[in-house]
Amino acid sequence: MEKTQVREWQPGTAEDFVRDAEALGVDQVSTRMITDWVEVGLLTAPEFQKSTQRGRDHSVFPAVQRRLFTELLEARKRSPLKRIPHHTMVPVVLFVWLTSDTIVPTAQARRALRTYAQTTGKTNRARRQDNARRIVDQFAHPSATHHQRRTAQLLIEEGEKTRNPDWGKLHSALTALCSPWRTTGLPLLERGIGRPDMPLTVTDSIVIHVAAQQLTARLRAEQVSEEDLLEARAVHRIDWAKYEAARCQDQPEGTTAGFFAAPEGMEARAREQVHAYTGTLAGVLGITAELAAKARFGRLPF
Repeated sequence: MEKTQVREWQPGTAEDFVRDAEALGVDQVSTRMITDWVEVGLLTAPEFQKSTQRGRDHSVFPAVQRRLFTELLEARKRSPLKRIPHHTMVPVVLFVWLTSDTIVPTAQARRALRTYAQTTGKTNRARRQDNARRIVDQFAHPSATHHQRRTAQLLIEEGEKTRNPDWGKLHSALTALCSPWRTTGLPLLERGIGRPDMPLTVTDSIVIHVAAQQLTARLRAEQVSEEDLLEARAVHRIDWAKYEAARCQDQPEGTTAGFFAAPEGMEARAREQVHAYTGTLAGVLGITAELAAKARFGRLPF
């Protein structure tokens, strides 16, 4: 039986990358596209190699990046879409950075996070409707009325469309949806979702979303240092291992259905973990704690 030959990857120039793409049957790949991939964080910046006193060779990418490039092209080929925007592959690169220390340098990850932040929230109508239904299904108590569900869904859709939700109205609508019972003269008993021993309330959920908005603004402006990114990655790795362990365990009675469900497909799993990392990063930067403190004193816009 013949042994499967394993390719030994070598450093390469942008021109080498173009030839690699042609060998995979991928058309319309140019050195300009390689430059664009570096800018958005899909590839690291190549290094100049001086060969003579009067000149230098072409810029060279590390061998691991050459392999990453071909694997990204393979992932793009698997997509049913005819046109794959660069930013849709950014979560895959960030997933590699989150799980490995030797392939994606942090400077590249920082650019990828900037691209990720620039495109966060840009969805079409069908995606907004699907997201809104999913959130409503998570929060809705069985006693919630059709009107309560519809009101919450429309507010969520409008908030995603404008990228500027009315948190006051949304907090009220989600609270009514989640805890639809009221007794005259008594304070509302707010219901949480998730695990009964670690409930996530409406206020908690909104704090998380507002923190994500503030973090996104910082990432777009590249105002988060590489040191903070690395610190958050270390925390995330520990937290994510615990989450995966909890996901595999039998959940306590009363746990919200589907709350720990894993998405299907490698790309979807990558997006899930990147989203979790940004939540950890907001925590490491102190954004979440500051907002939670304001929420306890009623100082958030709801």
